[in-house]
Amino acid sequence: MRSNDEPASVSLVVRPMPVGPRNAIDRLRNRERLESIARLRAAVRALDQVNVSEWDDSALHQDLEEISATLCAIDAQLSRVADAVRARGFRIEEPLAA
Repeated sequence: MRSNDEPASVSLVVRPMPVGPRNAIDRLRNRERLESIARLRAAVRALDQVNVSEWDDSALHQDLEEISATLCAIDAQLSRVADAVRARGFRIEEPLAA
C-alpha cells in the first residue's frame, strides 16, 4: 500500500489531433452550401410555375394584398442574399446566353 505522502505516478500521452473531424466539418459546410444553392434553384423553379396572366382580374384583386406581401418578402430576401454576396466583393452577373 502507498502512503498519502508518496506522489502518484502520472503518465501523459500526447496524441496528434485527428484529421477526421476537420474533414467532417468541411464536408458539412460543403453540404450546407450545396443545399443552399439547391434551395435557391427550387425557389426559381417554384416561381417559374406561377402564371398570373392566367388568373382572372377578380381573383387577382381578391388576393392582391397577400400577393403583394409575399412578393415584397421575396424581394427582401433576394436583396439580402445578393447584398451578402456583394459585401464579400463579388459581382452578380447575368449568365451568358448559350
